[in-house]
Amino acid sequence: IAMASESVEDRIEGLLHGHTDGDAQIVRDYLQMIQKESFRCREITTKLLDFSRGGESTRESTDVTALIREVIAMVQHLSKYREMHIQFRAEWSSYLEANPAEIKQVILNLVANGLESMEAGGTLSIEIVERTDAVRIEFRDEGCGMTSEVIENLFEPFFTSRRVGKGTGLGLSISHRIINDHGGTIEARSDGPGQGSIFAVSLPRRVMSAVA
Repeated sequence: IAMASESVEDRIEGLLHGHTDGDAQIVRDYLQMIQKESFRCREITTKLLDFSRGGESTRESTDVTALIREVIAMVQHLSKYREMHIQFRAEWSSYLEANPAEIKQVILNLVANGLESMEAGGTLSIEIVERTDAVRIEFRDEGCGMTSEVIENLFEPFFTSRRVGKGTGLGLSISHRIINDHGGTIEARSDGPGQGSIFAVSLPRRVMSAVA
């Protein structure tokens, strides 16, 4: 709903150009309201689903390369990311046993996290590293970077270094839990403020028990 309303807003602006009457402003206001409230509902439902989910999720053969491409195609339609660049040149499929919906959520969280940390013109690079028993995905951004204190608390629920009103502090916490449930690891590195950040996710190719 949010993406559709953003797309409509971009297209209708050309039709409303030059119109200053009350109806034109009402259209703009309602489209903004749809976006704001749909994103709010998404955050609430994501939180509820995460804390209510019990037991192991269904795992199946999953192409991580395809999931990354789907996420990139989705976020590129969002106006707030249009002045940023995403580099991902994998030309092969990379399979592992996982829950595709959950891994896609992790990828989306990390892509959005990287893009939101950068100014216009910044580049987010995504790379898949093939290993015998695991697949490693690295997200490198040219954003604001992190202090050691931020990194220490990064995966704590509701922790966020964004300004007030931006984000819930749940995205990285949920991602950490999902990766942990898959028997994998997620780590963050940064050389400091202004130096960008690297998030690396390592997932086993075969189903493993959750790490304590």
